[in-house]
Amino acid sequence: MNVSKIALVVALGLSSVAALAGEIQNSTVSAWGAENQANGSYSYALQNVGVATGNASIANSYISGTYSSNRANGYGSVAVQDIGTASYGGKLNNVYVEGYGATNRANGSYSYASQEIGKAVGNGSMIQNSTIWAPYANNIANGYGSVAAQKVGVAQ
Repeated sequence: MNVSKIALVVALGLSSVAALAGEIQNSTVSAWGAENQANGSYSYALQNVGVATGNASIANSYISGTYSSNRANGYGSVAVQDIGTASYGGKLNNVYVEGYGATNRANGSYSYASQEIGKAVGNGSMIQNSTIWAPYANNIANGYGSVAAQKVGVAQ
C-alpha cells in the first residue's frame, strides 16, 4: 500500500509540473484598443496580451495588441507591456504578432517603461516561421532619471 501511495504522489507531482507549462496554440488573441492605467506615486501598470510563461510556447496563432495602451503615472512609476511573448524556454512558431500603434508610457521621476512585442526568452528560446509587426509602437519614460526599454522580435 505504501508503494501505491508513493506512485500516486509522484504522478500528481508530475502532472502539476506539466500543468505549469504555458501554451497558446491554434488561437486568436485580440486586444484591439485595450487600455490599462495606474496613477499615483509608485504606480505599477502591467498589460499582457497573448503571453505564455513557464516552459512556454505560442504556436499557429494570431496575437494582436493593436492600439493597446498601458500607462503608469506618478513618481517612480513602472509600466510593463508584453504582447505575444513566451518565457522560460519560450518558443514562437508560426505566429503572427501585431503591435501596431501599441503605446506604453511611464511618467514621473525615476519611472521605468518596458515594452516587449514578439519575444521568446530562456534556454532554447526560438522564433520560427513567424511575423512580428509593430509599426508606430511607442515606449516612453518621462521624468528625471527615467528609463525606457523596447524589444521587438527578440529571442534571448
